[in-house]
Amino acid sequence: MIKYFALNNFVVPVAAVLLSAWLAISGVSHAQASPVNVNTASQTELETIKGIGPAKARTIITEREDGGHFQDANDLQKRVRGIGMKSVEKMVDNGLTIESPSSFREPHGRTKKEGSASSRRSSRNQGNTRNHQDRPSTNRRN
Repeated sequence: MIKYFALNNFVVPVAAVLLSAWLAISGVSHAQASPVNVNTASQTELETIKGIGPAKARTIITEREDGGHFQDANDLQKRVRGIGMKSVEKMVDNGLTIESPSSFREPHGRTKKEGSASSRRSSRNQGNTRNHQDRPSTNRRN
């Protein structure tokens, strides 16, 4: 009986050491192994960050596609509903990075020429001017 307890006391610590070594070698760990860039990550990559679930990952990707890349943590928390500055700080601590691309691209579906208010106004006014020149004026007083 004494030998059984002596063997048991030896096996448990050795098993714990072997398990720890296996986890270290295989790369399995609780912390994020590599950083995840919010501007390039897929939904599954975003979900690896603690604090980002499937719904929040979809929201981030939708906002990124509609409004363009996130410039910094402040931009992320302003544009994504339900994410505050404390949440962003925790996500960054858990491996999220917010790296702007070197060349900023306009948001999907928008361009400066087509989307600007001044170009819409000028095209609207051009159409109105042509229509008024073609018709005789009925509002003039002689």
